[in-house]
Amino acid sequence: MAVKIVSLTGDCLTTSAFLSYSGPFNYEFRKKMIYEDWREDIRSRNIPMSVTFKIEELLTNDVEIAKWASEELPSDELSVQNGILSTKATRWPLCIDPQLQAVNWIKKKYEGPTFKVLNMNEGASSFIKDL
Repeated sequence: MAVKIVSLTGDCLTTSAFLSYSGPFNYEFRKKMIYEDWREDIRSRNIPMSVTFKIEELLTNDVEIAKWASEELPSDELSVQNGILSTKATRWPLCIDPQLQAVNWIKKKYEGPTFKVLNMNEGASSFIKDL
């Protein structure tokens, strides 16, 4: 337990960087950035961190991932990361989602009278009109 507490410094640094910076990137770039570049930089600065670490370990749990899966969000690592960014980030999420799985999940999750889907192809007037 003491080792986990000590390693929280580097793990929390990595997860906060993930929430702040990784949204606009595809899975391959995210994986390299998080687990190679950032972790190597943290290691080089002698900041304690877990040897085996996954973003999902600190930002979600199996119950939440299962709930998302029941809402039709796939449980692969990219989809779980998109789910985390959509629910935990303080900025507007940008999900790299070529199969539209996250888009469909978000539409189902937040559907209701106040939820609006705006189309970029309709031009700026539709955004202003719908605000």
